[in-house]
Amino acid sequence: MTSYTPAQQEAIDCLDEPLQIIACAGSGKTQVISQRIAKLLAQPGVEPRNIIAFTFTEKAAAELKDRVLGIVAKEQGEVIGLAEMYIGTMHGYCLDLLQRLVPETFKFSALTDITTRLLVDRNSKQSGLTNCPTLPPAQQKTLRRYTNSPLFVQAMNVLREDTVDEAQVPDGVRQSFASYMGLLYNKRHFDFTEMINLAVQYLEDDSDDDPDVKAVQDHIRDDIRYLVVDEYQDVNPVQERLIQGLIRHGANLCVVGDDDQTIYQWRGSQVSNIVTFANRYDGVRQVTLADNFRSSKGVVELGRSIAERIPFGGRLPKRMVSAENQTWERGDLLALEFGDSAAEAAWICDRIEEMRGMPFQDAPGAEPRGLSWSDCSVLFRSVSRDADPLVEELKKRGIPYVVKGLNRLFESPEIQAVVGIFRFMVRQITDADLLRLWRTANLLPDGHDWAAAIDVLERGRDFDSGERFGVYNIQRVYLEFLEKLRLREETVPGHEGRAELVFYQLGKFSQVISDFEEIYFNTAPTTKYESFVGWLEHQRPTTTRSRMPMSATPLLTPSRSRPCTRLRACNGPSFSSRACARIGFRPSGTVGSACSTSSRRQRSRTLTDTAEQLRTRRAYSTSR
Repeated sequence: MTSYTPAQQEAIDCLDEPLQIIACAGSGKTQVISQRIAKLLAQPGVEPRNIIAFTFTEKAAAELKDRVLGIVAKEQGEVIGLAEMYIGTMHGYCLDLLQRLVPETFKFSALTDITTRLLVDRNSKQSGLTNCPTLPPAQQKTLRRYTNSPLFVQAMNVLREDTVDEAQVPDGVRQSFASYMGLLYNKRHFDFTEMINLAVQYLEDDSDDDPDVKAVQDHIRDDIRYLVVDEYQDVNPVQERLIQGLIRHGANLCVVGDDDQTIYQWRGSQVSNIVTFANRYDGVRQVTLADNFRSSKGVVELGRSIAERIPFGGRLPKRMVSAENQTWERGDLLALEFGDSAAEAAWICDRIEEMRGMPFQDAPGAEPRGLSWSDCSVLFRSVSRDADPLVEELKKRGIPYVVKGLNRLFESPEIQAVVGIFRFMVRQITDADLLRLWRTANLLPDGHDWAAAIDVLERGRDFDSGERFGVYNIQRVYLEFLEKLRLREETVPGHEGRAELVFYQLGKFSQVISDFEEIYFNTAPTTKYESFVGWLEHQRPTTTRSRMPMSATPLLTPSRSRPCTRLRACNGPSFSSRACARIGFRPSGTVGSACSTSSRRQRSRTLTDTAEQLRTRRAYSTSR
């Protein structure tokens, strides 16, 4: 049976009071949450469908699910209905809620960050992008297609995720916002923000004549009894409103987090949510998990000393201590300065090579093992801006590496070779050029059949064959080309371990294709492939957020000096009047004035106070 510290046990046993678990890094919070959920399920009358647990990532949700199921199986045996307990992200919950209970949204699809940008670029005028004004207009009057689309989408998110003084939003920005929302609903799409935003509208509505409102709120009132929110320090205002909407009928709330670990402020998170939690809710019990079981004493002392520099009142009182079995000596942590970035990269690579094979004990009593390449990580504030010297040094030394996300994916020779497939299909390069790319990338396996692979592309670029558009599926061409080339993980040439890295890259490119085809699938074949190549060359998807220079900012001025007001969006002609009212549309298609706080229907999107999120109006970039 798992042994818990007194603080951990106190958190597990607190079931009926509002609970704030202040969980320092490495303090075993996932195990504590899992055990608490299992204990809730053991209470008389509590069913799995009565519990919601929010995590910030799907990976964290998978780990939490696995632990809960393991504990329940061990302590309680078979429990009926576990599949009805929700453990996952807020976005996933809201999408499920809407698609189960609100008929108007049954057929809506969920966009990713990349597909949202693709939608905006493909419909640049309809989306409001190219009509959105900037400051100062003398340099660039409106935002530009492709160049500013990621920043335009970020602005549209800001206008729904926080509270904005309507008087500070210029008419041009309102019209662009209305156009963007109209495009989403007419195309029947949800972006990440709208999933939560629309769900919040239903949770906050007090009208009696809307059957959809009744269905949602009856479900919340009758079924939801316990809500657990992990990483609470990173919730933004609209997510906080979601939490309040879910507990408005009396559900117990437990939040877990650490204000010292706030990392998502660029997404609009407000650390004040966790700092002031006990003051905003009645009868809160606070439990601090201060024992760090993950890090050595040196790491813990360093982290704590930095956190304690935050001015009084800006953080919750706590004193993290190390409970890790790893020994620590002075010199294990270094603060170094280098003459240039090349010297820094060389030192990092030296260190990685020195540590490879070093004995390491994973757990008390375990046999030491040698550290491997995959035990090493390098963190950057911005991979796109700062990682060049290290990447070059890793390549030069033959140290295998993976850049997480889509950053730098298209700089790898393997993906440059793959992009060449589609450049060949639109006749930008010859088959000889393509072969040279694949040889340079060292991707041709022994016994490969280049002629058969090229035949796939020749047939694929016969765009006038008169067949159905589905024949020109980009993903199908990509996978068939790899198959005819006989490229599989076990046939990838090169050093040991390279095959896994190559197929990791090829898999990420496959996801890029899927994102593109979600928006362009029914496009005429010639246009589809030309657009795909152009997108890969000029709008390569990354996970990096652009910033806007002060010389060219969007025409938005943040302010916290006035109360929140609400704007209505544009007309959605394909929806009924009731649906239009729900999603913030007006049948006239015009932009309306703010609703009063006493209005019966305050369902339109909330424009937000953007003082923190716009970062002094640098949230967009209009520079090429």
